[in-house]
Amino acid sequence: MTDNKVSEIPESYLSLRQPSVEHDEDFISGINSSYEAAKLRSASKQKGAENFHTPVKFSWSAFWKTLIYENLPPVLISPIAALILEDTPSRAWHVIQNRSLCAISTKHHSLAYIIASWLVTYPASWLLTTALVLALFTDNELIRNIDTFQIILAYLLLFVRRLIISVKYAYFREEDLERLCLPAPDWDENKTNRRLIGPGWSKPTDNPGLIEDEITCAMDENDICLQGIPMELDDTNINDLLNEESSPLFPSKTSATKDNEIASGFFLFNIIMSVYKKDFVKKYRLILYPTMLLIPATPFLVRYFYGASLFGTTGIETMISVASILGFLLGFQLLFFGLVCSIDFERRYETAKKIGEMVKYPGLKFSELFESKDDKKPVYLDLQKRVNVFAWMNIRKVLRSFGETFYLRIEGYTSILIFYSLFCVGLLNLIVWTEMRHHISTIFVIVAIIAIISGISLLAMYKAIRLQSLSAEHRDFVRNELFIIEEEIWELKLANASQERIIDLESAKALLEQVDESINYKELIYKPTTIVGIAANNGVIGSILGLIITGCLLSVQGFVTTGIEYDALGWFKF
Repeated sequence: MTDNKVSEIPESYLSLRQPSVEHDEDFISGINSSYEAAKLRSASKQKGAENFHTPVKFSWSAFWKTLIYENLPPVLISPIAALILEDTPSRAWHVIQNRSLCAISTKHHSLAYIIASWLVTYPASWLLTTALVLALFTDNELIRNIDTFQIILAYLLLFVRRLIISVKYAYFREEDLERLCLPAPDWDENKTNRRLIGPGWSKPTDNPGLIEDEITCAMDENDICLQGIPMELDDTNINDLLNEESSPLFPSKTSATKDNEIASGFFLFNIIMSVYKKDFVKKYRLILYPTMLLIPATPFLVRYFYGASLFGTTGIETMISVASILGFLLGFQLLFFGLVCSIDFERRYETAKKIGEMVKYPGLKFSELFESKDDKKPVYLDLQKRVNVFAWMNIRKVLRSFGETFYLRIEGYTSILIFYSLFCVGLLNLIVWTEMRHHISTIFVIVAIIAIISGISLLAMYKAIRLQSLSAEHRDFVRNELFIIEEEIWELKLANASQERIIDLESAKALLEQVDESINYKELIYKPTTIVGIAANNGVIGSILGLIITGCLLSVQGFVTTGIEYDALGWFKF
């Protein structure tokens, strides 16, 4: 079928239709034209429509159920909630294990994970909850060396993490939510890790088959089979591309391609791989690790400077202090979530940019697509050819839906982190203007949280704005192409040129007009990249940055107006 190099087919972990060379080729060989490949369900004779993946939707029931599970103390109380909320005790048992509410089964998790859960995760959760209750309801005389605001801030970091986990499950596919209720190996630790933002999506190439699975889902969502949609290139490009390695699921040649054509799926897969195989986390490590320690270290440093007790003088005070530091350490996870948000927006931008460079003369550099040091001709896709216009637009559609389960979660995570930053700004003003009892270290902690969390959030917003602006750039390019084609058509008509060329240009023009409409509606109106539910643009980042700065300046004014003073140990003087 093809002479290009292929690698071994990775295992698929999809619940519904799984990618297969045999099934794909059987389908492709049965279609008669490209348009049939763009209506996958109706053209497929093998599988019913219910076997294809559908677009991801937010599940409020999964969100609220997860929020209950995550916020109730593990081991004892959250498993009881699962027994109540799930339909049968059997389903509840598997939910308890798969969601780690009380991990004891080695069929669901590794022994190392179970030990870590019982030694670290569960005790930490109980400690934070207990410390918060004691700080709120214990006589002030018994915890006079404790600032209640610090344990509240620490617990809020934990709550935000739990909120993010709830959003994660809310964007799970229905079939995956069902598998969470089934015995292993329908769901296991490996499947959990593949769906995590950290171990899974931060570097998807470390999880074999994840890229292929997500492309398959994206094609299903758009009802498209890219392997059945060809691209027309010149002979030089064809020969060079045939010698490049690719996934067996996305070969350069299929039954739908002619001698001068390459399958669209081949291009999309390799463009995605060229971007997603890079380690984007590496360049942020010098920033990530110091800031990770800044939040938990701040109260210690400030208390030490003022000579205040670091852990209190009683057992209760010590427990609350330890719990606060433990909660502040969770800020690292929020930083990492924010970092992955930035990385994913950046990767999507780089991928979409390469898709755009393919249609801009002289085209996409060969070295940008493959790891080739040879000076080979750039890959150029001429949009004056109807077949290329059709292929390019379908590639864009699939790319927009690629990794959608992660993409929608990342939009949600970014919004959550922004709201948390704004909440901390509000809390700072509440403390200052109402002159509530607090230690000066709390002010420094809040400022550190605002600076770090809002900083990483604004970085993610900036990356999201770049991604969204690319759609407008591509639309501008398409409209310019339409302008040029229209002029060329009229010059050919006036010169009584060949009708064949005129017909080719008119057909390409008609499709480009549809491309223009599609980009405008789907990428700029219907499903744009969003931040806090609003299309990402400079106005949004300006508004949020303005709120944060205004709130901080207002708190400074509060310090000056109220004349807040602190004693020698750093406690606010009533």
